[in-house]
Amino acid sequence: MKPLAVFKQKDIFPEQEEQKNIVFKKRLTGKAIVFDHGDNVALVGNRINSFYLLPGGGINKDESVENGIIRECLEEIGCHVRLLNNVGIVEDYRDRDKKHYFNYCYTARLVGEKGRSKLTEDEDKNGMHVIWVSLDEGVKILEKELEQLKKGEVRFYNTGFNILRDHIFLTKARKFSKQ
Repeated sequence: MKPLAVFKQKDIFPEQEEQKNIVFKKRLTGKAIVFDHGDNVALVGNRINSFYLLPGGGINKDESVENGIIRECLEEIGCHVRLLNNVGIVEDYRDRDKKHYFNYCYTARLVGEKGRSKLTEDEDKNGMHVIWVSLDEGVKILEKELEQLKKGEVRFYNTGFNILRDHIFLTKARKFSKQ
């Protein structure tokens, strides 16, 4: 499958000097655009910064991308989900971390009721929380964050990559929903 986008550090942080001769380690992640029974989508935020992103995270070596996304949704938003459509893949190269990310995204539907997140100790300490907004509102939130990124107002390295990635995924999902 051809990626929706491939970007590098200079696309996110143009002022940072590009490193040469990096050997990148492959990293799989899975993200979900989870719709509840009212067709709102879940976004995850924390107390450390004011940014919201899609639920999801790293895929363990012993699990499929799909099972990893389902697990991450249960952990981060406290919900059982059923995966629906493959939105696509976004690749990025993070010089600082020496990682080549393959970010997979699916739309998903909430199964049952909303539950309580099963956060890691760090996620809990950082005040991770979930909001549910319309898909259009979610896109607007990510568009605002993307503008902050372009203005150099995003200082968190990985968050910069994640904002661009999740904006691409949400925008693509909105096109699916309009067909």
